[in-house]
Amino acid sequence: MFTFDLETLIQLNSNHIICGDFNAHHTSWNCNNNNPRGTSLRSFSDYVELEILFPNSPTRYGSNSSSTIDLTVIKSFLFPYEIHSLAELSSDHNPILLCFYFKYSLPVSQGKIITNWKKFQNTLTNNFYVNILNINTPGKIDDLATEIENQINHAKIMCSSPTKPKQIMFNAELIKLNKDRNLARKMFQNSRNPALKRILNKLNKRLIKLSEKIENESLNNKLVNINTYDGKLWNFVKPFKSKKQNIPSLNDTANIALTDIEKAN
Repeated sequence: MFTFDLETLIQLNSNHIICGDFNAHHTSWNCNNNNPRGTSLRSFSDYVELEILFPNSPTRYGSNSSSTIDLTVIKSFLFPYEIHSLAELSSDHNPILLCFYFKYSLPVSQGKIITNWKKFQNTLTNNFYVNILNINTPGKIDDLATEIENQINHAKIMCSSPTKPKQIMFNAELIKLNKDRNLARKMFQNSRNPALKRILNKLNKRLIKLSEKIENESLNNKLVNINTYDGKLWNFVKPFKSKKQNIPSLNDTANIALTDIEKAN
């Protein structure tokens, strides 16, 4: 399979841009149908977390058909981009123009932040100013774009505040198992392969079993560490001491349930 070559290429480095005529048809990149190469490429890209870039218009025009088979595959290359199919030259394949914006930047923040978007909107409305006069060279256009970006980033920083981090303990095995389960579900939804369905069910059972085990261990640790000196005991038993609402008698077609056991059954 041609995905073996892609696998070899992506192992050479951590960042990749791979362009070419993949001859892979898939509705995910605006083809009319799927062929085996397209299905294989889509499943492989989902499995190894590749991103497939394609233009909005077809890249190859036949006598009675058109398709998008000239693609770009990237991995760990998180930059804004534009991609276009250009109606130029005499080949049945259009040249593809792909532009990445390497000067793009985001404001640096320490930890998680929360932004007041209403205040952000008002800040831009009241303070946003750019001078579009005398913009007659590519250099001035770039300077203007940089100035707009700086003003937007500055407004976001001014309208954002850090949030208090929550002390949450995560189980590494549970996180990995959940990630594998989600990946198996995505691959099955794309291919409808019964073998993947069996793997998905198996991972679901393991995930449920591990979640129950972690929950039981957490409850046991809580019970072991309860004492009468710091209020932990009272906080633990308080929910059990609260008055419960009495459930009235339940009427069946043949019986009347009066006791708790009868109502539960």
